Amino acid sequence: MQSRKSSRFLHHVQKWDETRRPFKMKIPNHLAIRGLIALLGLGVAGCQTHKTVSPLSGGYEEVAHPYHTLIDQPPSPRISFQHRNADGSTSEIWPSLYGVPEVIHGDLAIFVGDKAFKDPDPETHPRLFAVRSPELPVDITEEVLGRWAKAEGKDARAAVDRITLITPAENANGLELDLEFWTRSEWSGPENWPQKSSCLLSWPAVGEILNAVKARGVAEKDLRWHVPYIGERN
Repeated sequence: MQSRKSSRFLHHVQKWDETRRPFKMKIPNHLAIRGLIALLGLGVAGCQTHKTVSPLSGGYEEVAHPYHTLIDQPPSPRISFQHRNADGSTSEIWPSLYGVPEVIHGDLAIFVGDKAFKDPDPETHPRLFAVRSPELPVDITEEVLGRWAKAEGKDARAAVDRITLITPAENANGLELDLEFWTRSEWSGPENWPQKSSCLLSWPAVGEILNAVKARGVAEKDLRWHVPYIGERN
């Protein structure tokens, strides 16, 4: 028969042992919650793409970047432009192409990139660039439009304000540029501004444009992508 002292001692030992047991959190075992988690996992896993690299020429490459989405028809992946160097390393040129083909002539690449402007918040517009990697890309949009405006008898500043897209293509005579302009009635006025036009540049002329912008331009960083480039000095 146990004494009162021994029974009290055993009672305290039992209580002390219970306090040392690990805490167990109760997790609701609801079928709906478990099913939702499983569906989310399948959705995320099933709606991803892997980064793919498409070699062009002259060491230039397009890169399609992955996206994560749960919708059935995801948007097109972002396409960036880069150059692969002789040692296998890569140099990013521009993080987001607008969606028209690039033109590559030897070591010179002409491309249209999404460039950010403040209006008042950053929003992107397509701009025409030229680059000889590993040099910085050069925004040649305004220089090209200035030459077109002079040949067509138009105002160069108005051409810059109205332009919506420049699409480059190479032909036997050089670089052909298709120009598309904004032509709402309150903008067009009596000038009979064209909705579309074109500009043909020889490759030596393209080199002159590139050198002219580099000579008077300034190094900047894009407001959205934060990549360096050379732009016109305003």
